[in-house]
Parts: sequence; C-alpha cells; structure tokens
Amino acid sequence: MYYLTHYFNPDFDRLHLKPSDTGTVATGSDLYNLGYAQNVLAGQKLAELIPIDELGPEHDIRFCRDQPILPVGFNTCVDPTNPLVLLAKASGHVYYLNDRITVKTLLNVPQDVDFNTGNIFFVGDVAVHGSVRAGFAVHGNNVRVMGIVEGADVRAHGHLLIDGGVWGGVGEKGLVHAGGNLKCNFLEKAEARACGNMLLNQNCLFSTVYAGSSLAVNGKVYGGEIHATGSILANTQLGNRAEIPTTIQLGYDPVTTLHLKRIDKLVVEQAQTIRHLTAVAGHLPVDTNETTRRLAYLKMEQQRHLEERSVLLKKMLEDEKLIARCRLVCQGRVYPGVEISIGRVYMKVERQYIKSMFYLGDGQIIAEPVPTTVKVA
Repeated sequence: MYYLTHYFNPDFDRLHLKPSDTGTVATGSDLYNLGYAQNVLAGQKLAELIPIDELGPEHDIRFCRDQPILPVGFNTCVDPTNPLVLLAKASGHVYYLNDRITVKTLLNVPQDVDFNTGNIFFVGDVAVHGSVRAGFAVHGNNVRVMGIVEGADVRAHGHLLIDGGVWGGVGEKGLVHAGGNLKCNFLEKAEARACGNMLLNQNCLFSTVYAGSSLAVNGKVYGGEIHATGSILANTQLGNRAEIPTTIQLGYDPVTTLHLKRIDKLVVEQAQTIRHLTAVAGHLPVDTNETTRRLAYLKMEQQRHLEERSVLLKKMLEDEKLIARCRLVCQGRVYPGVEISIGRVYMKVERQYIKSMFYLGDGQIIAEPVPTTVKVA
C-alpha cells in the first residue's frame, strides 16, 4: 500500500480564500495576501508515493493507493530517477483537475483583483478579466488586464497589456511596469515604466513615464515627466493652453535615469545623517560606541553609492552616441510650458508650434515641420 504525500495543498480552493495567519487584522496586511495561486517551478517536486504497512489516523484515505501509480496530469511527469515522485514540467500554478495533478502556465483571474482575490503574484502569465483596484498588486510574466488599473501596482517581467487605462487614484500611487513592451488606453496621475516600447491609445496626463525605447501617444500629452531613450510621438497635442509644466527628456535610458534619481536621493539623505552623527560623535574612534560605528557604516555606504553613481553617469555618456537619432514629433499643437531636453541640450517652448518635429542639430534643439512620413526610432 502507498500513501500520496503532497508538497502543495491538494484541497486548495481559490473560491474560498482566507487571510493568512501572518499579520493582524489591525494592520490589514494579511487581507491583501490571500495566496490566490499555488506557484511551482519547473522541476519542483509536487507529490510522492510513500510505502506504508497500514493506515494510521494521519492518513487521508483519498490519497491511499494499492498500486504505485501517480496522478500524472497536464505539465507534470514522473521523476526519471524515482518512479514514486511527481515533478512539475513547467512553472505555473498547481491544482487537481479531474483527479490528476495539473500545472497551468496561464493564470486566469475571472474578476477584479480586490479583497476577494488579494494580491496576485504568479510565476507565469496572468490574465485579469476585470480591473485591479486601489492598493492591490498583480505581478507575473506577461500580464493582461482587461479593465483599468486604479491606484494599484501591476508589473510584468515580459509584456504588459491594459485594455483600459491607468489612473493613480486618490493617492496618485498607480504604478505599472513592463520588462518588455507596454500598451494601454490612457495614463492619468500614474507612473509607467517599460524597458521596451510604450503605446497609449488615448491620453497621457499628469504622469511620469519611462520608456526604454520609444513612446507613441495617440491623444494628448501634458503634465508630468516623459523620459524615452528613443523618440516620442504625440498625435494630438503636447502641453496645453494653461501652460501646465510638461517635461520631455530624450536620449538617456530611463532605467538608468530612474536609478540615478534614487541614488541621488539616498546620497543627500546620507549626507544629512552623517553631518548630524559627526556633530554628535566628534573625533571619537570608530569602535567607541554605537553612534561612531553607525557613522563609519554610513560613510562606507555613501562612498559605495557615489561609485555606483559614477558608473551610471558613464553609461549615460555612452548613450549620447545615439542621441542624434532621437525625435520628438507632434502632429498637433505644441504649447508653451513644455520643456524639452535631448541629451544635455535644453529648450523651453516659448510659442506655439503646429505639426512640428524637434531634434538635435549643431548643438541645439531644432524645430521644423513634420515630414510627410515620419519614422520613430
């Protein structure tokens, strides 16, 4: 006789999720993490047949076997080195389907991501057949959200597709990130990052955008900061009549730019703390007390960050070799209040431009009418 031992919860039911035991109701942290999917990695042990002489109270009769036969399902296989062990053939979520252990690489969420589902953290592709509500997160490989992202955190290692748009919500905390390309309807008061190209079918308003390649917006662009390594196309409008500040930065890798901003912030904070601790510690030796030890540690960390900053600046200088290919194209109107930087060259728009293209030439930013055919790098 054999007993089937599971290395996942065989009774898992995402229709009846419960908050985890960690955290407290007061903090609410457990209510956001309900464990919607049981993640497994390719090659991971899922179940094992253990020979037994007789049934004991710890044995569930459902998983007792007269013969050493494993419930092999989709994307699972018998371990070639041990016929009593079942392995995952792919990374995904594991569950029972028709009495067989199954691994699916696509996680379908047939509803909004909210307090009924909790956060979604999945090793494979995710399809949300609804919206992602404020305060929740969805992380996966390739991710598709068929509704809107409202004050939520949605990240894809690969491509990210949002059929609706991204709205920062009341707290303006919306963040979407794609390791590949990102496509969505609109951005408003949100932050969007893509290591590849980014396409917005409508508007980009009051948002911070980092496009690792190029950005195309079919509607209006105004408010916030737009960073792109390649080029930017705004079909309808750039800036607005109220001259709301709109910053455009072309030519530098946005990931490097973002990393540099974080390091600069850290260096400033560390410098303030170091000044304070120096005033307290005076010229005492490093090992005198906790204050002097902390001061020494902060100085080492600051030096490390400064060296890292130097490496990033060097990379930005290398990026400048491709800056001549950058283009900012607007098929509609460009309003005063727009600030354009291509590499280290800066221009503030002082008058309206109509159907114009901006690029770097002779050490300055040149504006000219949009050619009949424009190819965005």
